[in-house]
Order: sequence, then C-alpha cells, then structure tokens
Amino acid sequence: MNHLPNWNKPGSFSAGRDPLGLQAASVRLYTDLLPGLTNVTNRLRYFSFYCWVVRQFELRRHSSVERIWSLFIRRAEAAYVLASHYGDDEYAFGMAGSIWAGRHSALDRALDFRPWTDQPGEDDQYLKARFGNFGQFYIASMQQVGMLQESPLRVQAVKEGLGLDLAEAFEDACPTACKELLRAIDSGTIGPKDCKAISDEAHPAYLDDSEELRLLVEYLCGDRVEDPTAPARRATLWNVLNIVDRTGIVDPSELRRELYVQDNIGVVTEGTLAENLIGWRAYFVNELCHVTLELLLNALTYRINAAGPRRPDELTRDLVSKGLGADSNTSLSLLEFASERSLTTLEEEHIAGLRLSQAVGTKADPSDPLLAIAIDLLLSLWDRWGADPGVEAALKPATISGRSALGVFRFLDSLADQPAPDVLVSLTRKFVVSNHLLIAGQKLAAAGTYTYRFIVDEATLVDGLAAEYGFTNPRIGNLLTFAEDAGLVTEGELTPAGKTFLRANQPVR
Repeated sequence: MNHLPNWNKPGSFSAGRDPLGLQAASVRLYTDLLPGLTNVTNRLRYFSFYCWVVRQFELRRHSSVERIWSLFIRRAEAAYVLASHYGDDEYAFGMAGSIWAGRHSALDRALDFRPWTDQPGEDDQYLKARFGNFGQFYIASMQQVGMLQESPLRVQAVKEGLGLDLAEAFEDACPTACKELLRAIDSGTIGPKDCKAISDEAHPAYLDDSEELRLLVEYLCGDRVEDPTAPARRATLWNVLNIVDRTGIVDPSELRRELYVQDNIGVVTEGTLAENLIGWRAYFVNELCHVTLELLLNALTYRINAAGPRRPDELTRDLVSKGLGADSNTSLSLLEFASERSLTTLEEEHIAGLRLSQAVGTKADPSDPLLAIAIDLLLSLWDRWGADPGVEAALKPATISGRSALGVFRFLDSLADQPAPDVLVSLTRKFVVSNHLLIAGQKLAAAGTYTYRFIVDEATLVDGLAAEYGFTNPRIGNLLTFAEDAGLVTEGELTPAGKTFLRANQPVR
C-alpha cells in the first residue's frame, strides 16, 4: 500500500522545451508565416482522406458517441497505412502508424488488425492517441482552412464547400479503394488484395490529375479567397519554391540558412512576398537569440554545481567573464564593445548559430570559446537587427512580456552606454535566471510539471541540471513534402506546375 500523503506526491518531471520563454515567440512567428498545416500534418492527401472518413461516419453511423467515432477513425487510419506500406513502402513515409505498419508490410494473408486499433491508449496499438492521428494533429488545421465545421466536440463534421468537395473528390478518385476501406473499417480485417487495391488508388504519393488534386493544390497554393490562411501560406510556398528553383536545395536544415542569409533569392519585388521574407528573417533572428541564451543557461547550471551555493550576481559575472576572455577591454561601453565583437556577415551569424545549436543539443558543459561565440552572436544580432524596422514590426506581435529577440534588443538599447561586462551580467540575470525561474514556476503552478534547471535556496542558486535544447521546427519540411505530393517539386527540381505557380505570383527574375 502506498502511504505517501497526497499533498507530498512528486510532480511530473520534464526538461522543458522552452526554459526561457523565447521559443514561444518563434512558434507564434512561424504559425503566422505558414498557417494551415503543422509539424505533424505530414502528407497532403490526408486532408481529403480525412474529409472522406468524417463524411462516411456522418452517413453510416449517425452517432455522436465518442467511443464509436474513436474505433471508426482508428480503423480507417490503420487500414490506410497498412495498405500504403504494403503497396509502396518507400513512399509511405510520414503516415500515422508507419512503424507499426512496416512490421506487417509483407502481408501474405488476411490480418485482423483490431488488437492494434480497438484498445486506444494502450502501449501496443498502431497509435496510442485515443482519436488517432486525426484527432491529435489534423483537426485544428482542417477547421482553420474551412474543411471541418468549427466545433469543440471530438466527433467532427465536414464543412459545406471545401470539406464536402474534398470528401466527394476523394471517393471519385478512389472508388475501389473507398469500398475496401469501408469494408476494412467495418470488419477490422484486411488482406493483400485489399491492400493493393487501396494503395493503387489512394496511396498518398499517387495523387494523379483529378478534381481531388486540383482542390488540394488550391488549398496548398493559397488560391481560395475565403481561406484566411491562404495569403501567408502562398507567400511562404513561393519563397521556398523560389529557393528550390535557384539552388536545388530541399533539405529543411539547409533552407534555414537560405531564409536567413537570403543570398539566393534573386529580386523579390511583390509586396506580400517581400514582407514574408522579412518575417522569416525575424523568425531566425529569434531562433539565434534563444539558442544563444540556452547555451548560457546550460553553462550556468554547471557553474552552480561547481561553485556551491553562490548568489546569482557572482555566478553570472563569472560566466560572462569566461565568455569575454582575459584579453577583452572591459572598460568599453556595450555599444563600443559590440562594434568590436560583432560578426561581419549573415553567413557568420548562421554558422555561429549552428555551432551553438549543436552544443545545446547535448548536456555537455559549454567551453569558454563557445561562451565567446554566444556573446559575439548576441551582440552581432543586436548591432545588425536591433534598429531594423521590418524585423521589429515582425517580432513585436509575437513578443509577450519582453520574451523575444526584440525584448533582448530593447534591454540592450537601454544600457548601451554602460560598461559591457555589467550589461551582459544584467542581461544574463534577467533573460536566463529570472525568466527561467518565472517560466518554470508557471509550468509547475499550471500543470504540476517540474521543469526547473536550478532553484533558489536562501538567495543562492543550487541544484543545476543541464538539458538538451535546439531550434524549433518551422514546418518547412512538411511544406516541401506537400509540394512534392502536389506535383510542384520532384527530386529537387520544380515541375512545370511548380514553375507556373512561381510565374503566377511574380515573374521569376
């Protein structure tokens, strides 16, 4: 028997993905820059498939009972992923339950898949989420773009217009697959012939010329006037495809560099497209800022443990002094110091950010040279972007309580004529020590989740604990997968349809 008093039970522990509250600004930025999909909406055809599944539930079950809906959507997802992996395993990536389906892709007889679908929440299921991949990841995006009716209920309904059109277009494009999917949903079983029939028509990589493809491309390219997410998605798609067309780059990590440095974009004159590029640059400024401060956070945790109980000012001053180095002229004002230490080019800033990101991706104690890179990058960002009106305009709406690169810049502005070491100590205390304690306290109070990387004990910092951090995922990889599914890109090159999209929004220069 457990006799631990309820009030003394330990809360759940988490490393916390945003220990300083700055990544939240990045999320707000990329959500506005690329709306209508998420980091886990991985294949374009899922939109029409889910519209069809929701519509079939409306027509065949006439129920609002969540348990009935849960089994329906889970069996539909399992049958779809099994069939797709059986028919074409190589191009069935990004589907819900792919790991599970891969274990059954060599199907040679009928499979009763109910043991893996009908116990939602259990560990051995194709997907643990009670309402499947759809319920966990797709509903919000599909409501946002007008495919589903706005509803807080688990049981959804397609919306008149795009949602209903997609449901009907999926069935028109895949009549045999739809019959086999419904049979599999009802019986909970599927065989090799069923899988082949479903895959041949409905595989996410086989979007042939059809009304279904036209509607999905219309959504992706932002051509629907009634879709509030259309302009931003269209602008980001254009800018990304423009880079792909000029460079052949389709790797999301390399596209990060292109959207920040922007030396391979040609001349972008159309206003919405140019404004979108400014927004992406502001996003990466914030990204570079938050990994810089997270490196200082990890370094601080090691110093807390090595020094024993010490006051925040002593710890942060020691940290800053290591980053400045013994040869630095510490009598310079922050403004003078920044002019000496700022990086020369955007490429150098990008490379510095990559080094810091790699470092905070481990729990290792950052070396003194890494601390110097962090300080140089922070001052370089302030020197280059602190007074830039476009970057400020993009960051301002995403900033809450000063927690963003813009908040850091304004703080440095206010102390620009003070000695550089003193300002950097104050900055570390405010944006690392104070912000972390505030954010961790809010998470503990709101959800009982313990995310402290250090705590306060009699005005000293104790119990330092490093963690792994990194850049946010801004959905660019998902956007490219959608573009490939839609036939706009193939093997790193734009198709004629992709080039037509570029020309339609701005003549390619």
